[in-house]
Amino acid sequence: MKRTKKIVGLSLFVLMVLSTSVSCIMDKQINIYVKNCTKDSLLIKVTRTDTLVDWQFWPIEDAHPMSQYDTRVFDDAFHLAVAGSLVLPDSMITMDPCILQLFDSCYIYAVKYSVARKYSIDDIRAKKLYDRQVVTKRDFHDWLFEYKYVRPSGNY
Repeated sequence: MKRTKKIVGLSLFVLMVLSTSVSCIMDKQINIYVKNCTKDSLLIKVTRTDTLVDWQFWPIEDAHPMSQYDTRVFDDAFHLAVAGSLVLPDSMITMDPCILQLFDSCYIYAVKYSVARKYSIDDIRAKKLYDRQVVTKRDFHDWLFEYKYVRPSGNY
């Protein structure tokens, strides 16, 4: 009788450990990546917004919506945008996977870092010193999008 209780107790413990480890695997969140395949350092933003947003909204993911008309102002908005979106040549940035789960398509914005340092976001928008690509889930292969577009140098 005592031995049976030990076996049952040990079996229940093993089942609890197995179920916990299996549930962790099932809850695993897959990240999406954007690889900079250009020779320039870029600021890259993946969003569902069809216009280039202000720097203060670059660190905010679309899965956590915040109105563009929010009155909060960040003193270091540009620096926060750079910290969260700067992608060196031949490197990758991790993006929020919820954007592809919630929406069929999204926009990828890319601004050359050299341009972002020289111009305000308003000038970048007005002079169209950025690239915007519409992408779908199918454009991500194994959760990776390879950004290859190079804007003609005459536009900068």
